[in-house]
Amino acid sequence: MRLLLDTHVLIWFPTADPRLSAAARQAIENPSNEIFVSAVTAFELTDLQGRERVAMKEDLTTIGEPLGLSIVDFPAEAWALAATLPRIHRDPVDRMMVAHAVVGGFTLVTADRNVHRYPVPTLW
Repeated sequence: MRLLLDTHVLIWFPTADPRLSAAARQAIENPSNEIFVSAVTAFELTDLQGRERVAMKEDLTTIGEPLGLSIVDFPAEAWALAATLPRIHRDPVDRMMVAHAVVGGFTLVTADRNVHRYPVPTLW
């Protein structure tokens, strides 16, 4: 399975935060799954760290290296899809992540209930 991780998953996974579901943790740790982060999500995490909105200090390379995590560019064709998605989620970064998952054939790993309402495979 090709997993695309949401920002909160990147924050919760390294610290074994109990908010991370067992299914999400098992899927991330399963060596047969491929782990990805959208460049949009990577930016969001870095921005949150820079504004000290999250306590996590480790950069994405440090977090992702043991998992074989890859950062993938936001595909141009996802812009048009993101613009047409219903405003179920008010956060444009989350709509971009949904569009990226659809275009890239990813399963989104997210606890965000609003994201689960979009027509995209999710895991939680």
